[in-house]
Amino acid sequence: MPSRLAGCTRVSEHFVCLLDPSERVTAWARDAERLTGHGADDVIGRPFADLFLVFPHAPANDAHASDGHAGVFVRHDGLHLCVRVRRHALSGAGRDADLPVTVAISRDHPGAQAESSLRATLDAVPDGIALFDAGLGLSHHNARFDALAGLAENLLKPGVAAGTMLTALTGTAWSVREPAWPLVPEGWSAETLRLGRMVALSWVALQDGRFLLLCRDVTDLRRLENRARFLEQHDDLTGLANRQGLQRQLGALCEASEPFAMLYFDLFGFKRVNDSMGHAAGDELLRIAALRVRRAVGGGDVAAHIRGNKFALIVRSERGEPAIRRFARMLRSVLSRPMSVLRNEVTVGVAIGVVRFATDGEDRETLMAKADVALHCAKGGSDDGICFYDPELDTLRRRRMDLERDLHRALANEEFVLYYQPFLNVRSGRIVGVETLIRWLHPQQGLIPPADFIPVAERMGLMHEIGAWTLETACRQAMEWPDDIMVSINVSAAQFRHDGLVDNVETALQRTGCPPSRLELEITETAMIDDVPRAALVLTRLREKGVQIALDDFGTGYSSLSFLHSLPFTRIKIDRSFINDLHEGNGDGAAIVRAITSLCGSLNVVATAEGVETQEQFDYLKGVNCSEVQGFLISRPCPPEQIRPFLDGINQPGTLPGLLPAG
Repeated sequence: MPSRLAGCTRVSEHFVCLLDPSERVTAWARDAERLTGHGADDVIGRPFADLFLVFPHAPANDAHASDGHAGVFVRHDGLHLCVRVRRHALSGAGRDADLPVTVAISRDHPGAQAESSLRATLDAVPDGIALFDAGLGLSHHNARFDALAGLAENLLKPGVAAGTMLTALTGTAWSVREPAWPLVPEGWSAETLRLGRMVALSWVALQDGRFLLLCRDVTDLRRLENRARFLEQHDDLTGLANRQGLQRQLGALCEASEPFAMLYFDLFGFKRVNDSMGHAAGDELLRIAALRVRRAVGGGDVAAHIRGNKFALIVRSERGEPAIRRFARMLRSVLSRPMSVLRNEVTVGVAIGVVRFATDGEDRETLMAKADVALHCAKGGSDDGICFYDPELDTLRRRRMDLERDLHRALANEEFVLYYQPFLNVRSGRIVGVETLIRWLHPQQGLIPPADFIPVAERMGLMHEIGAWTLETACRQAMEWPDDIMVSINVSAAQFRHDGLVDNVETALQRTGCPPSRLELEITETAMIDDVPRAALVLTRLREKGVQIALDDFGTGYSSLSFLHSLPFTRIKIDRSFINDLHEGNGDGAAIVRAITSLCGSLNVVATAEGVETQEQFDYLKGVNCSEVQGFLISRPCPPEQIRPFLDGINQPGTLPGLLPAG
């Protein structure tokens, strides 16, 4: 024996495994797993020689020697074991050995004797095995077979016919119809339920005329496979179909040419919950929404959770646009009801895009694409949050895609320009500041208003860069005007939520030399409502630097009054919708304006009315002590080169407000 045996570990234990004729492992006992460190899942199906590095290797004519092959087995953890490998064929001998082959590895000194018999070997195999003689009578079965098969005692006695046992196991009659035909076809296998467990059966014919019935418990394996198949088509969080499952259902329905509609919808407010309350809250919201969707659908309908806050619903139970629209409205109502999420009451909004087969498309790819177009329309301001696909939407979508493409280069090409609309102090009759309004001077389309491109820029994540450019440009241009003229700049929701806003303001002031007191930032309530504590921190930092803060569109949000007490505003801008509703001082708008101006006076905050277009509106606002006004009556938005002449004219003593045409 080579010297490498001198330091190996000797322990009198052994295990048995099962090989096929190609020397691949087919069965693995628990003792084998314990002694070698290899699990059954890692071993079964692999070549025996790859798993056991025995030195020296057995000569070709010695592999099936009766006394085995002695050597050193190096375990995967580095431990060297003295072993003797013995192959015991169930039929045949040497190279002609038929399957299965048992291999006994003894952790013992090379000269140890190993008791190995066929029945002892079968009993050590972890799978159930029944051995039948050439006449198909039962000659032996191991304990594992008894436990898995669950057969009556009289069916396990020696000599019981294989056909009788197979009939009991499978519920199918087994008999030899002609003498030349085998009882069981070659390669036969089946699965059957025994004692609540799924059992796999296979039949093996040996060369010496005997037969093996192998029995393996595959319950856990099938359960895992079923779970894997379910997850291929379903979302694990909600239990609804996933994108792949939705596509499969769509494909099947399109092939069947049955009419149906698909509702594609988003939940607004999910991101706010997810970000402010944590992912657990977001997951809980999705589960509640999925449950409500599941309860709303009919028996033949299919609900799916695509990703994030996006869902889809295949509706087969409704016919015609009116019925589908009623169903969509009901779904919006159900999903918009308050939800209890981690003991907090939250609400979400819903936008729904609708496509119909085969009106809008005859294949799933077309329907999915057009559903997305319809959903985008619904999110863009549909009256009831529901939009049915229309071919015109494709034209709008192409325009939007062109707009997105052009926006990427607009900053680099310096295509943005700033316009300014003055606001006037009612008491003094002087212009005290201007609001900055960005425009896009498109090379082909001309001047594009902000309402047409700002939402697109926000979706593309460009508002931080656009906002930084606007800040610096407006501050630089303001330095060309009188020192008492303030420049007010709108801050979008996306820009306000960006962590770099304060740094951008500091950079703009430093580069332009503009005093902080001449800069005002206009922020809407919707930009702050998602995270009021953070908003308070950001606004306080800006106020500490001397920057003025205006609350834009006051009165149109949900909690503006509480904002006045918790956030450091220096100006309140009264939304133009209330100014339009003044009705000679008798409408609801007039009452709201009176209340706001009175409140601002009590809080020592400047009140500025937007959208003032008539002398009657101006006179009423002056009568209720509104501090400042802004609108077409004073001036339309104009380019920066017209601001200085306008200021020089209107801010002269005795000059009355006049209308300035747009430049």
